[in-house]
Amino acid sequence: MSDQEQNAEPAGEKIRLPGGSLQPVLIAVGLSLLLIGVLDLWYLSVIGLLIMVVAIYGWIRNAIREHGELPSGH
Repeated sequence: MSDQEQNAEPAGEKIRLPGGSLQPVLIAVGLSLLLIGVLDLWYLSVIGLLIMVVAIYGWIRNAIREHGELPSGH
């Protein structure tokens, strides 16, 4: 390691990554049920649509909460 690397200041800010989430999986399952239901069983479409709406709502709610937890200036 050179002197420049040893004397370098730390990076400007810490990288923040969101935690894992089941919402994308639930949206995919809901969409699959919705499309299967369109072909044959209408009640699967209703169940799929409900799963998708609830998952999208939860995903957006979590994104808003995580955005509120960021330090000011972001």
